[in-house]
Amino acid sequence: MKKLTGAVLLVGSPQNMPDIRYATGFTAPDPVVFLQEGRKKHLVVSLLELERARRVTKNVTIWAAEALKIRGKFNRTLSGWTSGLLRQLEIRAVVVPPEFPIAVAEKLRQSGIRVRVSESTLFPQRQIKTDEELARIAECQRAAVQAMLAAVRHLALAHVDGKGFLRVDMNLVTSETIRALINKVLLDHHCMGQGTIVAGGPQAADPHEVGFGPLRYGESIVIDIFPQHLDHGYWGDLTRTVVKGAPSAALQKIYHAVKAAHAAALSMVKAGVTASRVHEAAVSVIRRRGFQNSVTDGKTQGFIHSTGHGVGLNIHEMPRVGLRSARLKTGNVITVEPGLYYREIGSVRIEDLIVVTPTGWKPLAVCEHFFQV
Repeated sequence: MKKLTGAVLLVGSPQNMPDIRYATGFTAPDPVVFLQEGRKKHLVVSLLELERARRVTKNVTIWAAEALKIRGKFNRTLSGWTSGLLRQLEIRAVVVPPEFPIAVAEKLRQSGIRVRVSESTLFPQRQIKTDEELARIAECQRAAVQAMLAAVRHLALAHVDGKGFLRVDMNLVTSETIRALINKVLLDHHCMGQGTIVAGGPQAADPHEVGFGPLRYGESIVIDIFPQHLDHGYWGDLTRTVVKGAPSAALQKIYHAVKAAHAAALSMVKAGVTASRVHEAAVSVIRRRGFQNSVTDGKTQGFIHSTGHGVGLNIHEMPRVGLRSARLKTGNVITVEPGLYYREIGSVRIEDLIVVTPTGWKPLAVCEHFFQV
């Protein structure tokens, strides 16, 4: 990793930029300007957010945009805020992330500021979770477990009608009703479900299809719950695949292959092991079980994604658990989630969220493995 030269500069909403939230402890929907030079941190906010920013941050100098002596029409623009802060601090070079606003960058360059886009993450320390962060992620993961249990209990109550649809008290059981139930449980735990997946049958062959319409007897139902806490902003992530009734022999074969791949990947996890070895362990099991990736009618089927990803203030963050050779470190929080996806037979994904330790891993919360309910 190249050493960063220049002060680190971020511009945007802390609600959408976890690096700002991580560095300051402050969040808001409106954009701010953050700058870090060595250990010194600076945050520019509007008057509306001034007192709250001072209250919730530690070791951060808070600036009201109005106090930066920005001239004319620029006193209400992010370019003006940024230029005013850099002029006040006499900084002439900054390092920015790839997603930095181009209009702000152009304005800075026009004023003689050297702007360099970083080739690597600006806060690599985010990958190593502190005890406080682990507690927050575990809180979200426990909420996900409770929501999953509620969903599975509801499916277990269902009966099948003459058309093969699931019903509870004569009401159709749909992706939407199960998702609403999950999201309500998450809210009861002060978390929000965003994009909760309840996808049945052919829909689940698209790993990110949220699912819609009635659920059927004998079909696999992929349930993926990833709650974000409403206060501290950390995430959880949990997937189970269930079938109401008797699955086909082919679907059972898929389930057992994925479960074996999940166990094989977990057996490889410990500090010092490359993420690619964890991924390869899952891939190897799936191939030995006779499953290969293929393209049918222009659509890819099989194990079509990486084995996992980091989780923290982002639902998807470093380290990635795939083909990359980066080594896992103690304190990494990662998912392990192999899956197989077939439109004609059914799809299965099993996912757990774990923390890497020197000798292995620990779960952030425990959820039993369901299949037939």
